[in-house]
Amino acid sequence: MNTMTINRLLDRLEETLNNGKKQMFSNMRLIDANTCFALLQQIRSQLPTELAEATLVLRDCDTIKADASKEAQAIIAEAKEEALRLVAESEIMKDAQLQASELVNNAGVYADNLVEQSYEQVNALYLDVENSMRDMLNKVYAKRNSLYVGEAGDGANGEGNQ
Repeated sequence: MNTMTINRLLDRLEETLNNGKKQMFSNMRLIDANTCFALLQQIRSQLPTELAEATLVLRDCDTIKADASKEAQAIIAEAKEEALRLVAESEIMKDAQLQASELVNNAGVYADNLVEQSYEQVNALYLDVENSMRDMLNKVYAKRNSLYVGEAGDGANGEGNQ
């Protein structure tokens, strides 16, 4: 690479300028103009090569930056899609949990209603059985009383055999 050559030429130019005789009462120096012009010409002859190399490096740098930017955009887009998918899944999960909770609550209410209805039906059956038993008991009393009434007609008291 010609960087070293250009740096050496610049150092020689600086040295030539510093070695010039200083004029009294001013910052001016007497230098060998031909030497300075020769060094400048050599630097100029080296610069196009350096500039071409620098341009290639910059172009490669721009290409690398562009590729990195495209990749970053793709990663960001993918991350956004994933985030949206996760949010949607989260919403679906929330909805499913809400529906499940509602189903459990509804099932509990339904079960409570069934238990209440069962109690009412059992109670109604007991009442029917109780009423039937009372009717039968009343019939039994009536039959038994009718037995005593028949004896009373014979002159018996009817209360002695109870």
